Amino acid sequence: MTSLLNLWKETKIRDTLKLAIYGKGGIGKSTVSSNLSYAAASLGLRVLQIGCDPKCDSTRSLLGGRGHRTVTEYIHAVPPSKRRLEDIVSEGTGGVLCVEAGGPRPGVGCAGKGIISMFQTLKRMGSDSLCADMVVYDVLGDVVCGGFAVPMRPENSDIVLIVTSGEYMSLFAANNILKGALSFEDGRGRVAGIVLNRRGVADEDRLAECFSEAVGVPILCSIQRSELFSMAEKEGRVLSEMFPDSSEAKSMHELVSALLSVDPASLVPPTPLTSEQMDLLYSSGTIEGRGLYRASPVIEKGNDTAIPVFVPPRRIGKGPVAAVMEGGKVMDIPVVIHGTASCGYTMLREISKERILHSISDPSSCLSAGNNVLCTNMDPESSVLGGSERLKAVLNDLAEDNPIMLVISTCLPGMIGDDCENAIEEVERSHPGARVLFVDANRVDSGFDAHLEAIRALSSLIDPALEPMDRFINVADDTFIEFNKGRNREYLSSLLAMGGLFLGPGFLDDCGVSDIVRAKRYGPAVLAEMSRDCVSVGRMLSEKGIRVMEHAVPRGLYQTLAWLEELSSIVKYDLSETAKQVKKEYKDAVSKYSAALQGRRATVVTIDMSLDSWIGETLSDCGCGVEFMTLDQFKEKAGQAKGFPDVQSLKKALDEMKSDLTIDCVGIAGLPCRMERPGAWATHLAAADLARRAYGMVMSSRKEGWRSWRD
Repeated sequence: MTSLLNLWKETKIRDTLKLAIYGKGGIGKSTVSSNLSYAAASLGLRVLQIGCDPKCDSTRSLLGGRGHRTVTEYIHAVPPSKRRLEDIVSEGTGGVLCVEAGGPRPGVGCAGKGIISMFQTLKRMGSDSLCADMVVYDVLGDVVCGGFAVPMRPENSDIVLIVTSGEYMSLFAANNILKGALSFEDGRGRVAGIVLNRRGVADEDRLAECFSEAVGVPILCSIQRSELFSMAEKEGRVLSEMFPDSSEAKSMHELVSALLSVDPASLVPPTPLTSEQMDLLYSSGTIEGRGLYRASPVIEKGNDTAIPVFVPPRRIGKGPVAAVMEGGKVMDIPVVIHGTASCGYTMLREISKERILHSISDPSSCLSAGNNVLCTNMDPESSVLGGSERLKAVLNDLAEDNPIMLVISTCLPGMIGDDCENAIEEVERSHPGARVLFVDANRVDSGFDAHLEAIRALSSLIDPALEPMDRFINVADDTFIEFNKGRNREYLSSLLAMGGLFLGPGFLDDCGVSDIVRAKRYGPAVLAEMSRDCVSVGRMLSEKGIRVMEHAVPRGLYQTLAWLEELSSIVKYDLSETAKQVKKEYKDAVSKYSAALQGRRATVVTIDMSLDSWIGETLSDCGCGVEFMTLDQFKEKAGQAKGFPDVQSLKKALDEMKSDLTIDCVGIAGLPCRMERPGAWATHLAAADLARRAYGMVMSSRKEGWRSWRD
């Protein structure tokens, strides 16, 4: 052993051997770690053992049965400027240096985040100055989250060791650890071997050997079940120190020898078992061949189902940013982002970007500047110990002047288990009359959409007892990006004005709380479009007793006429003269541009033909030949039935189709003679705008622009 140690030090394969020890909870990792550390130290190695368990019991037997200050406790109590490495590093028996990560109290915070904070703290405090020859990470239980996987990352450890018995659940945990290790392999193996800590179950050795062979990880050490371990731990000592001549102590020295002999470059990735193979091992006690588990599905060439399908992005996401964008529209309530400062900054930046885009399209609109958005600014300490107290402090301060508040939680509070709802209840009890709306944007339910939940929370402010005013119509939209910015609102307002009607403030547009409370006063609601999310908003309004029109905001002549007919029956106003004026304005626009458009060919590329049917109606009335094509049909005609759109192929297809004009409702940049979906997308005036744009495009050359006019 001495010659091997000298060889290891002389060759200097690495300055420090970093070893991460994993295994099922209670399998004996701390016992193996402590005895391994003592055995290595007794050979002359400088060993640092780091316990990564909130129980703080990894190094207890090395410290005479006593515990010591954890890193989590230390960073909670001592400011960064006063921290010293020696305050959290204790020297145990045999000279082993001991550190305990610690963690939050049970049920609060995130122990995995605590491990991450420990690594960051040790690095900032100069842990490299300890000059350890071997670092042993004793990691909590199974790989249950990313925080507990930190010690096995390549930058933190050279090799991984797994402790297991021959029991099924222990092998099951070992298999999961191997699956986790694959995430960090990068084509190279890092799991050095298995320590078989026997429990005395039937056929234990054969099961462990069968598992070892199937996953491709050798058994480096086998430990007999022995009372000597318990006897030593009762005395607050390690077995290798108390019974140095025992066979168990010798096995620890053999394990050190095996680890010093490991060349990381020679390791190969493991082959974990699939769930079916694990069941077979448990039921029959055998596995034929190697494990078949793969970290990610393999996409076989020629498999059409594996090729991604082009789907246009949704207008707004499902997460916290979308929820904050909705809440930020209500200018006179504070919107509290419960998360880190970086989360809050990122979200506010997104809001500002949207506001700038909207102000460009509609300079006269009244837009929230985002000044009502603030963040709880969770720091590393609250990320580990829990952020509920910080949330309560922010809300208690705001509640003095704000009777209504909106809280939107981000990912971190959900991961660490912050009980936001309980914190909110405490604030409301402390401030009678205060009301805190809450959106848990960390949820990952199927179909869950945070921005809709923000609207749902705000819709709870609507007073259902109010009576609607005469001659008012209100638009309901989930984002107000498609509608109510730019000319859309102007066009709908002018249409209603023809019949002596008025357009309300909209739900949910930039507004104040009073606009939401009085939403029912602004009469029936019309959906901006028949999308899933707008329909959901319509249901919320219906639950408050607000009538929602069957037809959405109309597009083109024929939808506008049908919409006016429905509106007339609801508001009890005769809108027949309005319909006549609409027909006249549409006819004037068609007459103005039809001479130039007569006989032209137009291709409309669309996702939903029913949504864009008015485009075909308008161009047909102008004398154009119109061909509707879905994106898939368009790609097929271009000889590109698979994958994402290739602009060059689509250009060639357009030339062959002899199309004078392409109406692009999908968003394919670079197409010739391409008209993007118009910004004014409401009422019969959208049709007039479409005809005007089509006229402008076909009257100019699609090849050389102004030169064709000179020629």
